[in-house]
Amino acid sequence: MQARALLILGVALLLGALTVTLMHQYLQTQVVDTEPAEEVRSVPVVIAGADLGTGQRLAREGLRLVDWPEDAVPEGAFTSIEALLGERPPVVLTDIRRSEPIMAHRLSPHGARGGLPARIPEDMRATTVSTNEIRGVAGFVQPGDYVDVLHTTTLGRVDNRPVTRLILKNVRVLGIDQQSATEDDETHVARATTLLVSPPDGQRLALAQRTGEISFMLRNELDASIVEAPVISFRELLTDYSPPVVVTERVRRVPEVEVIRGLDVTRELVEEGEPVDDAD
Repeated sequence: MQARALLILGVALLLGALTVTLMHQYLQTQVVDTEPAEEVRSVPVVIAGADLGTGQRLAREGLRLVDWPEDAVPEGAFTSIEALLGERPPVVLTDIRRSEPIMAHRLSPHGARGGLPARIPEDMRATTVSTNEIRGVAGFVQPGDYVDVLHTTTLGRVDNRPVTRLILKNVRVLGIDQQSATEDDETHVARATTLLVSPPDGQRLALAQRTGEISFMLRNELDASIVEAPVISFRELLTDYSPPVVVTERVRRVPEVEVIRGLDVTRELVEEGEPVDDAD
């Protein structure tokens, strides 16, 4: 009887040891790797501490340093406020919003004058034309807009009757009167409008002012198409003649469909999303 009890005790101890061994191995496979994750290295980057407007000269009070992931630093960013400001701080060329990184391409060179001159790219020029409420599109032309320039003149006309030509296309407006930035959406009827042009286009514009009347056509801010428009004379103005228009770049168009009703054939414009009725 005693031998049997000892046998049972031995088997129990063996099973217990086996259970402990198996449980230990299982727990070893479930242990989560506790090695620390690789630390993300960061570098200081200069950002705007407040909204910075076009033409504003940078100052230390409007700048902040923040830590930025080293492998994600934008090209052209500054890592030191001292290096950014230099001996004479640069001027903001385009608006910079609060918390945006300060980028080199949005600033003038160090020591550049503030205001409009700093916003004129190399090889370009600023020239001013006189305007009024009609020529300036009722005051809706604002700094930063783009316009086409029309020239109405009798120059070179045998019949001495005026014609209108499209002489400049997609021209950026730098300023109106002495305002080079728009602070709101209110219209402002200007007596002078400053345009950004190449030197040859500046010469054409100066001559056009002396030989006729200049007026603007305001563009949609997203439309950069270039359209070759013909000269419009009295013949086109007084008749139903429609001169051809040559599109040299892609222009947004509204869909057009041909509608047949009996013997009548018409063409109608269809807005996007508008259902089209079947022809009769």
